[in-house]
Amino acid sequence: MNVFRRLLLAAALMLSATFLVPAGPANAGGQAIRVCFQVGEFGGRPIFDCFTIVLPELAPKPPWPPECLSCPVAFDPWDELDIWQRHDYVRGWGEGLGLLGQAALSTDPKEIKHLRALAQESFFKAADISAASGVELESVGWADLKKGEFFPDSTGNAALKSAGENLIAGHALMQKALGDPEPQPNIEAAMARFDQAYLDIAEVYGG
Repeated sequence: MNVFRRLLLAAALMLSATFLVPAGPANAGGQAIRVCFQVGEFGGRPIFDCFTIVLPELAPKPPWPPECLSCPVAFDPWDELDIWQRHDYVRGWGEGLGLLGQAALSTDPKEIKHLRALAQESFFKAADISAASGVELESVGWADLKKGEFFPDSTGNAALKSAGENLIAGHALMQKALGDPEPQPNIEAAMARFDQAYLDIAEVYGG
């Protein structure tokens, strides 16, 4: 990507960050949870990268499967990249979701705008890192970090499935923005998908 194209994208990121500030701040507080991504396997066991995000509230009894009652949600993306590239782009997802969570719980409009701009930048970097490959959703489920196992969701959790689908859709839109002379519409559409992925995860944990 040439320098001029990168400058256009940077300008579009800044502009869309201005338009995408939520209409009203959420209540302060929240509770931290982990979201995990399977980035590979070693010795037949999955390798997870996990990230902390904050949510407005948690249900007394989240809908975990019986075999994995304390497991965080997990997403298994498919691509044609090596494990190090996958690690880097899912880090963009995890950090971006974390920043969206902080923005959702902030009561300061300036802080909200700043955090959302950082989240946008994180998701954009993830798209840039993985530009050589499309990314699809292989599976959603739960990560048993102690035993090193991935449990595909067997509960029919619609919000969990929607979260994975929105992450992938947002990522694809950010990838489209990489080569678009007018990237702002794709960036805005991508952020709407990432916002919905965050809300879906909140629904999984919030019941």
